[in-house]
Amino acid sequence: MTPPSKGAVSATTKECDRPCSTVVFRPTWRLCPFFERWDADGRRRPGAAAPRRRAMEKEEVDIDDNEDEDDVSKINTEDAGDLDIDLDQDSELGDDVDLGVTVIGSRPAIVELDTEVDQNDEMDQDADVDSDVGDSGGRDIEIATDQRPEVDQRIDVDVEVSEDDGVIVVEVDAEIEDDVEIESDLSVDVDDDDENGLDADVEQNSENDENTDVDVEIRDDVDADVDVDIASLVESAVRAAIDAAEDDDATEINVDLDEEAAADGDVDIIVDLSDA
Repeated sequence: MTPPSKGAVSATTKECDRPCSTVVFRPTWRLCPFFERWDADGRRRPGAAAPRRRAMEKEEVDIDDNEDEDDVSKINTEDAGDLDIDLDQDSELGDDVDLGVTVIGSRPAIVELDTEVDQNDEMDQDADVDSDVGDSGGRDIEIATDQRPEVDQRIDVDVEVSEDDGVIVVEVDAEIEDDVEIESDLSVDVDDDDENGLDADVEQNSENDENTDVDVEIRDDVDADVDVDIASLVESAVRAAIDAAEDDDATEINVDLDEEAAADGDVDIIVDLSDA
């Protein structure tokens, strides 16, 4: 008899013929302390004890289907597939101011124009993606957006018509102040979870403010018609779209944010001296 090599374990594996069970073979034979007492010809020396052996026992372990799915999802992190996140932030600002003075008549006239135009435009975009994925097999995705366009326009026009030594003097003092701001914040937080989940929190706040003040004064009994025409337009618009698509290989999330804010002010001053 040929002795087994020291420390070797041999086993035969068979397929389980039942789909709901797994067969496990475990070596159960034990070696006595004199296992190595064999001569060079492979014969057991006198007085040496032979190893005691038992056939390998077969043990059937039932596996619950639900537990099996949970175990696989925890071990195989590729079950959730790849995650593709596409972020797009498009912000547009508009600020336009026009000022015109027209004098109608045959009399000599002087126009003194004092204008102050202050245009403040500011755009702030912020995008943050944070990922902390483990081996649970799922992802909990939280998307938060906050869009805040603000438009503030103030127009102040003073017109004074007077006469100096037969010459008509038109004094125009105009102040126009525009504040156009857009703040766009986007955050994506990916955490480890047992199942895939998507939560979206969309915040949209817009604020438009418009203030117009016109003052006309005619002195020295000048026969004049003064027309101040102001066309003021303040507007803002926001749009948010979140799309998610999932298949066996990947999860794709697209987030599109659009903001528009604009201020448009046209001031036309007409002084008619035809009857003067």
